[in-house]
Amino acid sequence: MQIHDRLLLAAERQFAEHGALDAKLTQIRDAAGASVGALYHHFPDKAGLYRQVWANALADYQQHFWAVIGGNTSAREGIIAGVREHLRWVGDNRYRAMVLSSARPPGLRENESNRRFMTDVARWWRTHAGYGAVRDLPLDLVYALWLGPAQEYTRQWLVGEMRGTPTEVASELAEAAWLVLATDPTRTIDTPTETEREVRD
Repeated sequence: MQIHDRLLLAAERQFAEHGALDAKLTQIRDAAGASVGALYHHFPDKAGLYRQVWANALADYQQHFWAVIGGNTSAREGIIAGVREHLRWVGDNRYRAMVLSSARPPGLRENESNRRFMTDVARWWRTHAGYGAVRDLPLDLVYALWLGPAQEYTRQWLVGEMRGTPTEVASELAEAAWLVLATDPTRTIDTPTETEREVRD
């Protein structure tokens, strides 16, 4: 593993365990087995290092989340898969999840990767809202209803307040998300027509 990547992994753990303010560059450097010169060559200041660690964690989460819903033509299966993937990812990536639960560095909401992710998710949602499978709501509200309970559960789990692992509660939280977001949870049509899929693409 290259020194750049070792520094990022060491920093990820330090930021997760101690926070951006209390994490020490000396501890990061020592954990990565890097020299002072190597550290400052790759990351001249702690703020830049924190920003890169946060951006990497966000990109990894978004990549995995989109992988399970992006090609999913079923509204119900996509919503359920999204909740399950959120919970799985947090359980498997504790340090990265802890980083994402801390303060977002300025400017990351506006970067190209995040804009593309948000655009893709919004398009996926609008397609299913367009034929009435899910409620036609602003994306911020969709996020709160879709992943809010899972987000709160994992936040509590990360600080040791929940005994059950995220995956142990996945079925309940995923089904709850579908029930609250579906226009009619009992309806049998939850996939777009060919025309609607073409509009989405």
